[in-house]
Amino acid sequence: MANKFEFDYVVGGAGSAGCVVARRLADAGHRVLLLEAGPNDKSWVIRMPAGLRSIFKPSSKYNYWFETAEQAHLNQRKVLQPRGKVLGGSSSINGMTWLRGHPMDYDRWESEGAKGWGWRNCLPYFMKIENSSIQSPYRGRGGPIRAQRQEDLSPLNQAFIDAGIEAGLPFTADVNGLQQEGVSRFEMSVDNGVRNSTAYGYLHRDNALKRMTVWTGCKILKINLERGKAVGLKVRHRGREIDVIARRETILSCGVFGTPHVLMLSGIGPRKHLEEHGITCVADIPGVGQNLQDHLECHIQIETKKPVSLNRELQLHRMLIAGVQWFLQKKGVAAVNQCHVGAFIRSDQSVPHPDIQFHFFPVFFDKDWIPTPTTYGYRIGVGPMRPVSRGQVKLKSRNPDDSLLIDPNYLAAEEDWKVMREALRIGIKVSRQPAFKAFHFKEHTPGFDISDDAALDEFIREDASSAYHPCGTCKMGESSDPLAVVDEKGRVHGVGNLRVIDASIMPSVPSANINAATIMLAEKLVDVLL
Repeated sequence: MANKFEFDYVVGGAGSAGCVVARRLADAGHRVLLLEAGPNDKSWVIRMPAGLRSIFKPSSKYNYWFETAEQAHLNQRKVLQPRGKVLGGSSSINGMTWLRGHPMDYDRWESEGAKGWGWRNCLPYFMKIENSSIQSPYRGRGGPIRAQRQEDLSPLNQAFIDAGIEAGLPFTADVNGLQQEGVSRFEMSVDNGVRNSTAYGYLHRDNALKRMTVWTGCKILKINLERGKAVGLKVRHRGREIDVIARRETILSCGVFGTPHVLMLSGIGPRKHLEEHGITCVADIPGVGQNLQDHLECHIQIETKKPVSLNRELQLHRMLIAGVQWFLQKKGVAAVNQCHVGAFIRSDQSVPHPDIQFHFFPVFFDKDWIPTPTTYGYRIGVGPMRPVSRGQVKLKSRNPDDSLLIDPNYLAAEEDWKVMREALRIGIKVSRQPAFKAFHFKEHTPGFDISDDAALDEFIREDASSAYHPCGTCKMGESSDPLAVVDEKGRVHGVGNLRVIDASIMPSVPSANINAATIMLAEKLVDVLL
């Protein structure tokens, strides 16, 4: 094989997990090659928290902008699935809402076959990664990810907190601490006005990049295997196909879609499916691409006539002022994200811990989360946190440049419908409390009497979209589990020197945004590896 390059470890994918893995391996003195399909992250669009919506345009070079197959339970609609294509991966394009999930999520992982992944095992790693502004024995200080709150709440954000309490919901001082349940201020992964992605927190800090080799614009074609062991990766970089050698291990951190894609292209996956595409199966692992889970959400949107929403900040002169403030001081409205408050609540008191999440945005959005400067308003995104429905990803072809077939199978289970209906009803109850009365002009969505289940279900079918938390396509579990792809140490069952470290190995989706859990998972597994 020509063009050989040798390293101790080759890490495929520089996303939320891959940046962590590469940094910790380099810290331990190993020769590391980190590969990323996208460009570097040194753009103001990524660094400025308010630049988020620019990355959510289909023209963005930082976004894969995947979409699902037509969803049978959502009026045959395709649903957008943006993923980061840049150093830092999806942590470079996400909404920067910093949430851990509930302790019982991780105890559930352990019961699902991930030994050593209970809350008692995961909490130290959540604390290790954090630099939280909250003083608490449950929270970390001095870690690479700054988690800070917007203490000065805008009138609309404060109205949401007050309305939640008026509606009978509990209040919690810290959803990431002792009590998740309730309305609360949310933290954001922003460090002094700059997006604190894993690229920012792990690669750019302490000159870490000088201790590793990073190739951007690098497409992974397949895993090179010899005698049942991974020996590195075949990649396309700067117009050449190159075989990179991993003397110790090859680590896939390509994410919930990228990792199963690379595995299947390499002959690791469900035998019948691989052979349908003319790929020789070298390891028959039926679970590759199965067990896909994601959070779905619907949207309650209210118009206001008062100039209190962030939409007014989109007026040209105000955008210029905000830009100057950010570029000169890293302060002002452009220096923070857009979700400062939210809630975790139970659909029913018999549920052991919150199974509904609310994100509150003091913004009126048009299609595809693009705000408009001419209409003021606010939005509550609501949805089930622990969906019963399971989907899958499959190959379209053996061509690495073809995207996957992504089918989350949203709302296939009646239980998910039940929780979604309840989420909307509680959300609308909150939106109609006295605290919002001064701001409420018109309810745009749903905008009708929600006591009618049939009408509510039709609204859900037309409105529901992904909250962008897909995971689970390379499930962690025991070899006796037919869906398990990796063991509790991230090692691929039946293949030597090959590990997966990213959100694809989560046995089930945590009850919150999953970025913090992905970073925690990477820190824990790289410790195991070392």
